[in-house]
Amino acid sequence: MQKRNTMSENPSKDKAALWRGERQVRLVLVFGGLALLALGVIARLVWVQILNAEEYQRKAQRQYEYREKIAAPRGDILDRNGKRLATSLMNVSFAADPKLVQHKDTLAALCEKVFGKPKEHYLRKLNEKTRFVWLERNQSQSSAAPLLALDIDGLIIRKEIHRQYENLASQLIGFVNADNTGISGLEKQLEPYLRGKDGFLTMQRTATGRAFPAIGAPRQEAVPGCRVELTIDADVQAIVEDELQNGVANCAASAGIGIVMNVHTGEILAMANEPNFDMNNAVTYKPEATRNRAVTDAFEPGSTFKLVIATAATQYGVVQPDEKVDAQNGRYVIQRRTITDHERLGVITFRQAIAHSSNIVAAKTALKVGKENFYATAKAFGFGEKTSIDVPGEIAGALKPTREWSAISLPWMAQGYEVMVTPIQLITAYAALANGGRLMKPFVVQRIVSPDGEVLARQSPVVRRQVMKREVADVVKSYFKAVVDSGTGKPARIEGVSVAGKTGTAQQLDAGNYHTGKYVASFVGFFPSEQPEFAILVMMINPTNGYYGSMAAAPVFANIGRRMLSTLGEAYRAKIARNLAPSKEKLFLDTVQSVVVPNVRGLCAEEAKALLRIHKLDFKRENELIDAAKQIVIAQGVEAGKRVPIWSKVPLTFSDAETKDGAQHMPLLIGLRADRALCEAGRLGLRLEIAGKSGKVVAQLPKAGERVKEGQVCVITMQ
Repeated sequence: MQKRNTMSENPSKDKAALWRGERQVRLVLVFGGLALLALGVIARLVWVQILNAEEYQRKAQRQYEYREKIAAPRGDILDRNGKRLATSLMNVSFAADPKLVQHKDTLAALCEKVFGKPKEHYLRKLNEKTRFVWLERNQSQSSAAPLLALDIDGLIIRKEIHRQYENLASQLIGFVNADNTGISGLEKQLEPYLRGKDGFLTMQRTATGRAFPAIGAPRQEAVPGCRVELTIDADVQAIVEDELQNGVANCAASAGIGIVMNVHTGEILAMANEPNFDMNNAVTYKPEATRNRAVTDAFEPGSTFKLVIATAATQYGVVQPDEKVDAQNGRYVIQRRTITDHERLGVITFRQAIAHSSNIVAAKTALKVGKENFYATAKAFGFGEKTSIDVPGEIAGALKPTREWSAISLPWMAQGYEVMVTPIQLITAYAALANGGRLMKPFVVQRIVSPDGEVLARQSPVVRRQVMKREVADVVKSYFKAVVDSGTGKPARIEGVSVAGKTGTAQQLDAGNYHTGKYVASFVGFFPSEQPEFAILVMMINPTNGYYGSMAAAPVFANIGRRMLSTLGEAYRAKIARNLAPSKEKLFLDTVQSVVVPNVRGLCAEEAKALLRIHKLDFKRENELIDAAKQIVIAQGVEAGKRVPIWSKVPLTFSDAETKDGAQHMPLLIGLRADRALCEAGRLGLRLEIAGKSGKVVAQLPKAGERVKEGQVCVITMQ
C-alpha cells in the first residue's frame, strides 16, 4: 500500500496565503489604531469644546484679556471756605514691554526730549530682561502730549491719579507717596476716608501689545474718596506762614511755630511750621521738616507759664491786683538758688509784676499759693495731658506730680521751668482765659462728606471744663492786657484793637544743663481783650538775633493780627467793632481798612507782586525793562512797615537781576534795621561793614542800584 505525502504539493501558495493573512492582520491593527486615534481626537474635541469649554475659554482669555485698575481719586481737602488745599488730578504714566518695543533707540530719544532725562537712562530700562518696566510716572497730560499722540508697539500708557497741593499747612496736611497713599499728616490719618475704592476695566491685548477695552466685558467704576472740610482758613494760614518766615529770618532762628485759634469754639484757623516743605515735590523734603512741632514737640515755656501763677493767686485769693509786692531790686535767693529779673524792680503792684514779667514776684507768690493749688491750676488748664486735637503725633508734655517735686520746684515752675508744654497746649490754655475760663477742645476737621453727599463725621465745639470763674478770668485778663499796654509785650500792639498776652523767654535744656546760647522765644495772646475772638501763638526756636520773646515773637504776633483783621470778612469786623467802646470803634475800622507795606526789595517782579497781593496791595512801575523775567526790585516808593489804605499802589523801581559780567545791583538798605540789612545783603552774597551801634541805616555805599559783585564789601551807617 502506497504511503500518503502530508506536505503541500505547492509550498509557494501556502506562503502567499500566510503573507496575505499577516497583512490583513496588520491592516486591521493599523486601521483599528487609526480608528482609536480618531475616536480619541473626537473625544478630546468633545471634552475641550463641549464638556470643558468654559475652562479653556477662560485660559484663552487670560492670554489676551486682563483687568486694568481704575484708580479712585482721593477726596479733596478743603479749607473752611471751600478752597481746595489738596485735590486729585488725572496724570499719565508710561511703561514698556521691552520684548515688544522694536525701535528702542527711537523711543529712548523721544523720552529724553519729553521728560528731560538722558537717553541712556531709558535705554537701560528698555534693555532689561523683563516684560514690564516703568519709564516715567505721574506726568501731566499736557507735558506728555508728544508721546500720547504716537502709536508705539510695546509702549504702555496708564492714567493715574496725581495729588496736587496748594502748598499751605504742609506739616498739618501731609502728603502721599507715588502710589497715592497718605504717608504723613492728615493724609495718613484720614487715609480710610480719603482713598476711595478702585475700579477696573477689562482690556484686550493684540499680538503687538496694543490694548483696547473689551466690549461687553465686566467693568467697575471707581468710587472717589470722601471730602474732608477743615477749620483752617487758607487766607489766615498764608498770612501766618508768610509772617513766620519773615520772623525766623529777622531773628535768625532755626525754626518757628504759629497757631491761630477761635477762642469760643476751639477751631484752628492756622497751624504753621517754619521751615516747611514743597508738598508738590515731596522727594526733596528733609524728614525733620515734616514734623508738626505744634503738637509733637514740648518746650519749657518760660514766662508764658505765668498764666498759671496769675490765675492761681487770683482764684485762691492770695493777692489782689493792686496789692504791693517787693521785687527785691531784681535779685532774690530761695533755697540757696538765685532768681533774677531782667529789670531791677522794687516795690510794685502785682499787676505791674505780671506786666514786667517779674520772676521774683512769681516765685514768691507761688510759695504763698502752695504746691497743691498751683498743681491743680496747671492741671485744670490741661498741662501734662493731651488736648485730644484731631492731629497725628500729639504728645502730652510733662507736668510732674507734686510727690516728685524738689524744694525749688514750685518757685521754678512759677517762672516756667521744670515743666514741658506743647504749643497747642499753651494756646489752648490762653484761649480758655479769653473764653471766660472755659477750656475748649481744639480741632481742625469740621466734616467728612461721602461722594454722594452723606455727612459721615461732624465736629462741634466741646467744652472740656471750666478752669476758673468768669470773674477771675476778667481779673487775670486785665493783667495780660497790662503786659501789652505798658510791659514787656508792647511790640505786640495792634493799632485800633486792645491786645492781651504774654511774652516768654526760656533757656533750652542740653544734656541736662541749660544752654546759654539756646532759647525759645514766644508770645501768646488774644484780641480784642474786652471781647476776645482769636488767640495767636508765635514761638521762635533758637533765635540768635534778639532772643527775648518781646523782640523775636511779639512783633510777628502783631503783624499776623493786623493782616488778619484786614483779611477777615465784614461780619467778623462788624462783630468786633460792636463790642468796642464808641471812642475806639472808628479807630478800629480805620485800622482794618489799612495794611502794613512789606519789604519787597531784592525780590523778582513776580515774587514782589505775589507778596503785595497777599497784603492786599498793588504796585506801579517806576521804570520798564525789556526782559521781565530778570527784573528785581531795587527800591520801593513806600517804606516797609508804613501803613497805607488797602489796595494802594506801591511804586517799585526795577533793575536787571544780573548783568553779563555777573554783577548785580545794590539794594536800597536805608531805613532798615541792621538785621534786615544783613539779610538783604546776604541774598546777594555781599559783606557788610557797619558804622554805628543801633537804630536804622541812614547811609550806604555803594548807593542803591549801583553794580556790585558777590563778596564785595559794602558800608552802612546806623543811627
